[in-house]
Amino acid sequence: MEFIRENLLKIVTFIIILIVVVFIFAFVFSGKKLNVTKSYSSMENTMVQSSKRYLNDNKKLLPNEDETSKINLDTLENAKYIDNYTALEDSNVKCTGYVEVTYKNDYIYVPYLKCGKYYETKTIASYIKDNASIVTSGDGLYNYNDTFVYRGENPNNYIYVGNRLYRIIDIKDSKLQLISAKRFNENFVWDDRYNKEKDSNVGINDYNKSRLKESFENILKNNNVNDNKNSYFSSQEIEKMANYDICIGKRSSKFGDINSSNECNVTSPNQKLSLITVSDYARASIDPNCKTIFDKSCMNYNYFSEINSRFRTITATSDNTYQVFYINNGVATLTRASISFSTNIVIYLDASSLYQSGDGTIEKPYIIR
Repeated sequence: MEFIRENLLKIVTFIIILIVVVFIFAFVFSGKKLNVTKSYSSMENTMVQSSKRYLNDNKKLLPNEDETSKINLDTLENAKYIDNYTALEDSNVKCTGYVEVTYKNDYIYVPYLKCGKYYETKTIASYIKDNASIVTSGDGLYNYNDTFVYRGENPNNYIYVGNRLYRIIDIKDSKLQLISAKRFNENFVWDDRYNKEKDSNVGINDYNKSRLKESFENILKNNNVNDNKNSYFSSQEIEKMANYDICIGKRSSKFGDINSSNECNVTSPNQKLSLITVSDYARASIDPNCKTIFDKSCMNYNYFSEINSRFRTITATSDNTYQVFYINNGVATLTRASISFSTNIVIYLDASSLYQSGDGTIEKPYIIR
């Protein structure tokens, strides 16, 4: 008894530690998760972790490269990998949902949860379209035949992907087209091949065979997120990039229409990196005197002007085989494809990217998860 009295605190501490260890052991190896109800975000995180264990036990259900699988919430609940989910505000309201699993170099898990009227997981695209007012004048988000386009001097289109700040150009088919807010340090050439028309190495303005396309492909191929010297993009940027059919149609320098359908008559399929088109730039201006791509007024009331005063574009001219368009102080003009340049790169954000926080302002940029 004397020994127990003298070591009571140690004994109690040992018992508590033992209980905790047993609890953790049972928690990890039972295949079940606690029904975490602190927030809907934590519920979604629990869905992801439970799906990982479920697929680890059912490896035949794992998707192949560029494939997608869905693990329903009911499946996880019925298989006892997760407790039954109900709304935090009303336990009588059952939650539904699923976890979407895609393989892109690694397995990516995206949860979708709906708990009656109380909560629904939002993608960044759906959140913006539901919460950003669609305008017909002034700075903001415009609707052009179901393509939502940011226009004006300060349309609140800031977004972080990883640690890099971007501006949202437009939203189409739930994918966001983004341009980096800062130039990349790398110098590029659109193309520097020998051109028979000019009998010189001034380049050939065929994007699908261009040095620029090669450079973008090499950036993605050699991108090493664990090596800062050889990493253009962070792991989250790579994970969230979507394939996109980019517009590479040529246009004549005699045709100044801002919304040229020619640019998208020809596409380069399944691309992750690009440059802006001529139309992207001019369309963003809300100056009434910006009537063609050649009007100096296009630099007014245009957030692109805040990003930079000069942009090389993805758009080549149909006038010849060696020139491409670039924007110089708001005006579209032509330059040889072989002239080197630094640039703000365009990426496309995956439609499954989820909204986390922010309102698109410079003070509170959108943040995805």
